[in-house]
Amino acid sequence: MKIALLHLATRPDPEETLNKALELLREAHRQGAALAVLPELFPSVYRYELAQKTPQVLAALQGLAHQTGMWVLAGVLEPAGERYANRAKLLGPQGLLATYTKTHLIPAFNEPATMIPGSELVQLELGGFRAGIAICYDLRFPELFRSYAVEGVNLFLVPSAWPMSRSYAWELFCKARAAENQAYLIAVNHAEPPFGAASLAVDPLGMELLRLEAEGVGVVELDPSYPARLRQEFPVFPQRRPELYQGLLKSPISK
Repeated sequence: MKIALLHLATRPDPEETLNKALELLREAHRQGAALAVLPELFPSVYRYELAQKTPQVLAALQGLAHQTGMWVLAGVLEPAGERYANRAKLLGPQGLLATYTKTHLIPAFNEPATMIPGSELVQLELGGFRAGIAICYDLRFPELFRSYAVEGVNLFLVPSAWPMSRSYAWELFCKARAAENQAYLIAVNHAEPPFGAASLAVDPLGMELLRLEAEGVGVVELDPSYPARLRQEFPVFPQRRPELYQGLLKSPISK
């Protein structure tokens, strides 16, 4: 399956951002992508007043998915009662396929005070893969990715808005989450400051397949059979000792 990473800068004008996203999506289609991934909160970032425009953004993306036959995964901001939700929406030619709400809210951007946390993980069959969705800060919580992997997920899709100032951690987490779970990982970031860490495609060994540092489209072709072959040739999961990991179920100790 060919997957397009759209390393996109959010403009002050959300309509301009959407138009650029549509332009890049058409280019992804020309390059043969079956799935295209946009960044976290791509039309708005943390401009909450723009959440009201999300239905129009999703309608435009849905129209393009229908025209091209592609799947499109996009990070958007939606109203959620008196707060908001940071969500990744997977759209297909026939409509909405999945919605993931960000599970771990990052204090650095005041998310716990303004957003609701997600309470469900989302996985689905996609182009021969078992795909699991996460968003940005979720990368700091390896137990989320391991829970996906033990259920057979072999492709992680991670729309993000990761700061350039912490790009060292971004690259470490992306490659570690892929290698420790023997799964592909697609992590797509914003192209503008203060974000701007590179968008990455990583293979199940943790090796970098594709890097985007300037706004644009990158397409990578992934082999759905490779994670299963690797897990058989180098069987990590049978050595797990879940009975020793009960501390994962405990709340963190407050200081």
